[in-house]
Amino acid sequence: MYILTRHIVTETLKNFVVTLLALTLIVTLGMGFKEGLNMGLTPMVILKTIPYIIPEMLVITIPVSLLLAVCIVFGRMTGNNEVVALKSLGINPWEIILPVLVVAFFLSLCTIYLQETAATWSRPSRIREAAASLEEIVYGYLQKSHSYASRDFDITVKRVKGRKLLQPTITIHTRNNTQTVTIRAAEAELKIGPSLQGLNVICRDAEVDVDGKIWISRKTEFRYTIPLPPTIRPEFHRDWVAMYEISDLVAELKDRMATFDQERQKHLAAKEPLPEKLQKEIDYFGSLLHRLETEPYRRVSNGFTCLCFTLIGAPVAMLWRHADVLTNFFVCFLPILAVYYPLLMFGEDLSTSGALPPIFFWSANAAMLVPAFFLMRWVIRH
Repeated sequence: MYILTRHIVTETLKNFVVTLLALTLIVTLGMGFKEGLNMGLTPMVILKTIPYIIPEMLVITIPVSLLLAVCIVFGRMTGNNEVVALKSLGINPWEIILPVLVVAFFLSLCTIYLQETAATWSRPSRIREAAASLEEIVYGYLQKSHSYASRDFDITVKRVKGRKLLQPTITIHTRNNTQTVTIRAAEAELKIGPSLQGLNVICRDAEVDVDGKIWISRKTEFRYTIPLPPTIRPEFHRDWVAMYEISDLVAELKDRMATFDQERQKHLAAKEPLPEKLQKEIDYFGSLLHRLETEPYRRVSNGFTCLCFTLIGAPVAMLWRHADVLTNFFVCFLPILAVYYPLLMFGEDLSTSGALPPIFFWSANAAMLVPAFFLMRWVIRH
C-alpha cells in the first residue's frame, strides 16, 4: 500500500509542478507587463518588479494547477482501468484519494502563507522598486518624445538639457480629481524624494495655476512635490497587513469610530446637520473596519480553495472514466467558473460591506463541499 501511495503522490506532484511553472510564468508575465505598462514603466523596470508579483500569482495558479494535476492522475487511472483493478483487490478508492487530499491540505496552508507574503513583502517592494526608478523613466520619455503621461501627472517640455527640463508644463492630478495644478516654468528639474513618497519638481521662473488661481515666482526657486502612490503600507489597508496585526488595527479603528460617533451624537442632540466631512470619514473608516474584520476569513477561505478543488476534481475524474486530460479538466473547471468564482465575489462584496457576517466568505467553499461529499460517496460505494 505504501508503494501505491508513493506512486500517486509522486505523479500528482510531478504534474502539479510542471503545470504550476508553466501557468505561473504565463500569468506573471502577462499581468506583470500589463500592470507595468499601465503605470508607465519601462520593460527593464517591469522585469525588476516581476519577482515581487510571483507570490500573488501563485495564490491564483496553485489551486488551478493542482486541479489539473488531479484530473491527469485520476483520469489516467480510470481510463486505464487501474481503479477497477484496485477494487478487485479489495482496495477502497478512498485510500488512493486520501494522500492527494493531504497534499492539497498542505498546499492550502502554503497558499495562506503566500497571501501573508504578498501583503507584507510583495506589494511594498514592487511599488518601492517602481517609485525608485520613476525619475529615470520620466527623463527617458521626455528625451525621446518630449512628453510623459501617467495617472498622477503629465509633463511636456520643449527640450531636455542634461537634467534640466526647458520650458516644461507640468499638470498634476490630485487624488479623486478634486483639484488640478498646472506649473509652467522656464526650466525645472525632477528629483525623487528620499522616502519615495513624492517626486520633487524644482522650478525657476514658475507660474502655478491652481484651478484658475495663478501664482507667479520670478527667478526665485520654487519647489512642488507631486504625491505618488504609497511605497509603505497605507493606513488600515487590508492588502498591506499581516494577520497578526489585524486585531490591533481593528481595536484602533473601533476607538476612532467611537470618537466619530460621539461627534455625531452631539450634532444630533443640537439638531444640526451632520458635516459632510464627518460623514465621509465615518463611511470611509467604517468600510476599512469591515474589510479588516473580514480579512482573516477571506485569506483562509481563499487558501483552502486547493482542498475544495481537489475534493471535486478527484471523484469527477474517476466517475467520468475518460483518459483525456483536457476533457476531465474542463468538466471540473467549467462548473467551478460558473458557481465558485461568482459566489466568491458575491460573498466578498456582502461580507466586506457588513451586509452579511464574515463567515459568509466560506459560501463558495461550501458550494464545492456539498457536491464533493455526494460525488466522493458515490465513488467509494460504486
